[in-house]
Parts: sequence; structure tokens; C-alpha cells
Amino acid sequence: MAESSSESGTPTKAKAEERMRNYLDHFKNLLDPAQRHLTDMTKPYNRAFPFPKDVHVNPADLKKLVLNSERIRNVLEKESGGDPRKKAELVRTVKAILDEIGLDESLAVIRVLGTILNYIIRRILSGMYVNETKLEQLKSQFGDRTVLYLPSHRSYGDFILMSYVSFCYNIAIPGIAAGMDFHSMAFMGSILRQTGAFYMRRSFGNDQLYWAVFKEYMRQLVRAYDNGVEFFIEGTRSRSNKALAPKIGLLSMALEPLFMGEVPDVLVVPVSVSYDRPLEEQLFVYELLGVPKPKESTKGLLKAMSILKENYGSIYFEFGDPISVREYFGDELNRFQHSMSPAHVQSLTKTDLTLLHNLAFDVVHLQQEKIVLTTFHLISVYYNYRKYLGQSITLPELIEGLRVLVDVFQHLGAVTTIQKTGHHEADRNLIRTSIEEALKTHANILQLNSDAVLVIAKSHHDFSQVDKRKLKGHNLSDVVMRLSVPIFTLQLYCNPCLHWLAQPALILLAAKNLSNSSTTDINLHTLRQAVVELRNLFATEFVFHGRREEREFGQSLDHLVHFGVMERGTAEGDGPAVVRIVQDKEDQQQQQQVYLSAVGPFLCCYLQVAVVLMEHFKGEFNPPRHMFHRRDTATRGSGENVPLRLLDWRSPCLNGRRTSPPSIDKGSPPGRQRCRLALTPPDELGGKRGSAAGRAVMGWRASD
Repeated sequence: MAESSSESGTPTKAKAEERMRNYLDHFKNLLDPAQRHLTDMTKPYNRAFPFPKDVHVNPADLKKLVLNSERIRNVLEKESGGDPRKKAELVRTVKAILDEIGLDESLAVIRVLGTILNYIIRRILSGMYVNETKLEQLKSQFGDRTVLYLPSHRSYGDFILMSYVSFCYNIAIPGIAAGMDFHSMAFMGSILRQTGAFYMRRSFGNDQLYWAVFKEYMRQLVRAYDNGVEFFIEGTRSRSNKALAPKIGLLSMALEPLFMGEVPDVLVVPVSVSYDRPLEEQLFVYELLGVPKPKESTKGLLKAMSILKENYGSIYFEFGDPISVREYFGDELNRFQHSMSPAHVQSLTKTDLTLLHNLAFDVVHLQQEKIVLTTFHLISVYYNYRKYLGQSITLPELIEGLRVLVDVFQHLGAVTTIQKTGHHEADRNLIRTSIEEALKTHANILQLNSDAVLVIAKSHHDFSQVDKRKLKGHNLSDVVMRLSVPIFTLQLYCNPCLHWLAQPALILLAAKNLSNSSTTDINLHTLRQAVVELRNLFATEFVFHGRREEREFGQSLDHLVHFGVMERGTAEGDGPAVVRIVQDKEDQQQQQQVYLSAVGPFLCCYLQVAVVLMEHFKGEFNPPRHMFHRRDTATRGSGENVPLRLLDWRSPCLNGRRTSPPSIDKGSPPGRQRCRLALTPPDELGGKRGSAAGRAVMGWRASD
């Protein structure tokens, strides 16, 4: 792998990298004995309110505000048709809905739950780190605006731990949007409500009364509640451990009072919660294999106490820079248009929704920027890269590989738990120690064998009790499922790195497609257009947003040039700017494969899906010509149609070798036919056991 092509780069970049190396110095470990004064659940709780009022609005007051609001009064009049008895019945229904939704506050319950959490996290975690500097900066901005906390969502533990951290730092625990799954849990549903949870149904359907009540409840939380509001902008937990495209439903409700001129401003706080090892690691893998998610229940929670025997490493909390929504929208925030009518009879305009959409994507982007990449994330990326080349990895090779990967990620702007000192031997020892600790935590995935070679762990999962009739997707055999668990688990740890690696990988992918034997120069404009095509194709996989395209293209290209993977050419005369891939250096070629192997599973999957669809719908489906061709006049004067070969990158995965087309399960009922894809063993696909295509499609066997 290549070293950086410049020792220091520009002074500005060098300072940025130095800041990144020291970034974790701002984090304090709540499990450190020196921090017991913070985690003491008997301490005085002198909470700081984001938006303090003259009189604190309690949960009962919130319900009264909703019931007496213009919105609800109008709905009651409309639905009752002036009939007093029907109206009285509707009022009872509204009160029942409010009892179902409404949060509660109990300091006693918070203290008891916090004490239990203290016991659990000290058993299963080696560290719980909070960026104390950022948290204090956030508290300094409290006072005159409602705060929306928008955390990333990778675990059920997110909102419970958010409340725990809030208590530790004397911040008022916000109202927390939670799904009805928790509401139905005996005993726990009530406990979570008393720690600030308010419940919402997954779907409102055509229940206009419920819609109106919930919308008004959210409005009053923003307008009148002192504590602030918390919800997950991704909508649900990410089972794959990579970011999900944002949902703007709750965000639009929370910011409607701002658009309507009812509040002067709202402060949005992106929160990044990073897990060394997610608590639901195995559950996520099972769900990805098609095993239905178990229903949330108190009994299931008690059974989950087996986690007390496991080591889950560390958790990192990063409170991002607060965003003043009024300043973010700027002149595009047009509140005058909503001033002509009462707020409750208006809806947000298309322009308003566009602003919300942009904000939501930026929040997800900011969450990803501050996700902490642990040592095992880097190990997973490096293991993935070497296995795509069909190579084994010894401990010395792993140490050297991570030494370079740390530089790569830090140059991209990522926060890594490995903080190099700048002294070669000291860094090697530091990385070795970090690897050993990480492999202890993740011994169920990767292990060093007696020859100090990194191998994937053997799986001992028992799927015999799984009801195959309830599997989602193709009915996989027990053998395939058992072999797949460590492979899928490994991918969970590669995925958080895709925020940083996907864009450079797509540039390289497009550049390789545009290069030809006659010239290595690539028109910069043509390259960018090809990358835009790929971004559109993979927009939901990597949460790309069009507004950031130009900036991210430039930053990623600069990064590739910095590490000597690509270089800028000299334009002749007034000719267009050109770039080229560095082909003559082995280190640079290896580094190219690091980026490309990160997106390899996605390319393979899309390719297999395309093959299956074309095979299945042969003779029935005539796709528009532009789906497989593009007109490229920038590099070829004739403007002929040129086949899109954007999947043809030089990885063993797609290097001209292919397996037999995946077959369709003809035994399934019409409309429910399933294609045999990612987990089919290579011999069933017609490929050799050790073939690169087989490894790419199904992952690697435990013995590889």
C-alpha cells in the first residue's frame, strides 16, 4: 500500500491532520473512577434546560395544551358535525390517544434505571467516551431556542444511553420519540415513558384524528416544552451498520412552528453514537439472513441479559456543532407566506420540504463525519481488501496495513481510535497492542491462528430451530447460513468506513472505465459526469446528496492525488483539464484495490441482480437503450453510443471471470420467486470452490 505522496501536504491540511490525531483527547471515559461524580445517580440533578420557560410545562400540561389547541378543536367540530354526544366521545378518544403518546417524568425512575445501567455498562464495556468539550459548548448555547437532538441509530441502546449521558452532565432529558414496539412491553413500556419516551405508531394510515393529535403534540413539545426533543432522523436502526437515507416526517412536524413563525429559531444537534461492537450484532446478522426480527418483549429483554457475559468494547458519544435552522435556511426561509392564515390550517410548501430534505441529508452527513472508526473497523477493511486479492494476512502485514490505513482515513477527515505518534517503532507497537485488544473483543469474527495468520472464525450457530417457512427471501440451508454469519458480521464493520471510501472508489471505478490503451489522460469533466452516474446509481447505498457532489468530488480527487493513486495532467494549450491513474507503481495499484474492494460487494450484488433480471425477463422486458449505453461526446467526436462498463474494474471479483447466472427458484409461487444470490456456495453457482468470483458472491468459507 502506498504512503502519502507528501510528508506534510499543505500547511492547512497538515494542521487539520494534527487536530484529527489529537481529537480523542476531548473525550472523557465515564467508566474512569475519576468520573464517578458524573455517573453517581444519587447526586443532585441540577439540570440545564435548552429552552427554559418562566413556568416549567410538565407532561400533564402538555396534554392540556394539545387538547385545547385550535387544531384539535377544529378537528373535533368537523368530525362531530355539531353533535354534542359525538363530540364528547371524540374528546375521550383524543384523551386516550394522548395517554398512549404522552411522555412522563419521574426522577426516581431515572435514578433507579441509571443505577442499573451503571452496573450493566461496567460489566460489558471497557469504555464509554463522551466528547466533553463539545457537550459543554452545546450547553453554553442553551437559553432561547428549542433543541432537537438527532442521533445516529445503530442500536436499541442509543436513546437509553443518550438519556444516561444527559443525566451525567446535568442536561434535561429530552422528550424521546419511540416506536410502539416498546409501548407494548410489559413494565418496560411504562419505565421508558417515565424517562421521557413518547410513543408513535409506525403508520398513521387514514386515522386523521390520530394524525392531528400527534402532530399537535410534537408542535407543543417544540413550542412549550423546556427539555428539547430527540428522534432518529434515519427512522429506524440500521441493520447493516451503514447510514440510511433520512426520513423527514418527524423533522417536518418539529420545524413546522419555525416555518409558521411560532418560534424564533430551532437548534439542531447531530449526535454520533459509535459502537466498538453493537449490542445487537448477532441479531442484525440473523435479520440480514432473513430470520424475522423477534418481537420486543420484557421476556426477551430479560433473556438478553446474557450479554453480561460478553465484552462489547467501547462506545463513543459525539455531540456535533449545533445548527441554527434559521441561519441554515437563510433567505430561503419565507415565513411571510404563512402569516396570512392560522398555522393549524396550513401545510408546508414544496419549497419548505426541499429545505427540510437538504437539512436532513446534511444532518446524516455530519453524523457520519464524527463516527469514530475503531481498530476493528480498520482490520475489517484491510482483511476485506486482502481477501479480494485472494491473499492471506500475517500479523506483521496487518500492522503495516493498518499503519497506512490510519493515514488514509485521517487524511479523509475520519476520527480513528489509533492515534499515531509519528515515531515508526512506537507506532508499530501501539498498533500491535490495539490489534490484540480488538481481536479479543471480536474473537467471534476474526482470529490469529498458531502461525499468526488472520483467519475468519468458525461459526457454531445453530439454525435448526429457525422456522424456514418464516424466512424472508430465499430459503437458505443451515450450512450456508452458518458459514455466512461471520462473513456478514465482518461486513457490519466494513460498512461504517464506506462514508469515507465510497466516493474515492467511484472516482477510480469511473477512471478505469474511461482509460484506454491509446491514452491514459482522462477528461476531468467527463470523469465527473461518470461519477455522477455512479452516485445516482448508489445514492441510497451510500446516502449521497446532489448538493454535495461537486465538493465531494474535488475533495476525493485531491485525496487520491495526495496519495499518488492519481495525478493531474497538463492540459495542452486551452484544452480541458485532465487526470490519469498511476499505473506504473505497485504500491499505488495496491492502494487502488483498497478503495475498490470496499465497494466490491455492492458492485457484485448489483451485477448479479442485473443478470437475474435479464435472465428471468428475457423476451418480456426491453429496457430503454439509455439504461445500458450513454452518449459520450466529450471524449469521442463522433458521439456514438458507448457501452457503460462501469462495473468492469480490475478486481478478481469482476476480472472477466464469472459464474453461471444465478437461477430462479421456480418452486416459489408466482410473484414470490426468489433469486439465489449472495450466499449460494460457489460449487452450486458453477464456480470453483476457490474462485475469486465465488468468494466475491458468497463471501469466504471459514477455512479460507
